[in-house]
Amino acid sequence: MTRSPLTSRALLPLLAPFAGIFAAGLCLTALQSLGLFLPTASGGPTLEHYWAVLGSAAMRRSLAFTLYVSLVSALGSVFLGTTLGYMVWKLPARLRQAAVVYKVGLILPHVAVAFLVLLCFGQTGLLASLAHALGLAPTPQDFPQLLYAGDGLGMILAYMFKGTPFAMLMVLAVLFGFDTRLLQTAAMLGAGPLETFRRVTLPRLLPAMHSAFIILFLYAFGAFDIPFLLGESRPGMLSMRVYDIYFQKDLADRPQAMAILALMFAFTALFTMLYNALARRVDDRGRKL
Repeated sequence: MTRSPLTSRALLPLLAPFAGIFAAGLCLTALQSLGLFLPTASGGPTLEHYWAVLGSAAMRRSLAFTLYVSLVSALGSVFLGTTLGYMVWKLPARLRQAAVVYKVGLILPHVAVAFLVLLCFGQTGLLASLAHALGLAPTPQDFPQLLYAGDGLGMILAYMFKGTPFAMLMVLAVLFGFDTRLLQTAAMLGAGPLETFRRVTLPRLLPAMHSAFIILFLYAFGAFDIPFLLGESRPGMLSMRVYDIYFQKDLADRPQAMAILALMFAFTALFTMLYNALARRVDDRGRKL
């Protein structure tokens, strides 16, 4: 078998600058979280900024809120993406071409999606106007407050609008390469549609579903653009806490922002390792069915 010239060694010159910038930013964040290399006078290294963050009840509420938004949006995206992807796969070949419209969500940037959510679900948006036209809401203020109500619904809707087509793309890539003879064999052995999906199709979709979930969760956990436009001020996402401390408060508080970033990075690395280990066990168990 011939070896492709575009090997990992050939890509090293291209990846090295990006890796260097990432490593430099990570090191600077870690050092500033310890009180070093600050724009103001600083003493020796200290962990007091970490203790201040970990001991803050407001930060714990922000962490819980960030985990809630990230988990719900990622799980919802994977569930909808898998369901819709499976339905598209079941369509006749001539109708699958029309289903390509789902990729529109992949093309739009997150900022555009956030404005679409505002346009549709805000109290002066399309749904409110429709409700007013139908006599269900006499004034815009009578339309339910779907955004900025403290439950993160606006951010969840935006993340799911972006994440569902991404999950569909990953699931369809597996389904289009799926050996349908396995389904025929299961049917010949007396398995019904649900049993066939559970024992034959789903185990082969799980790796793609796990990959989609971890990517979507990690992005929502650390993203800034959608929380900036659709996020509530309290409790607020962690990314907005970092922004407020770094840009809105005194320079002496900046190490706390860096400490939050360092803790977020450590959490995402640990979460990824633990989730991948758990996902491998689930996938292996599914293949044995």
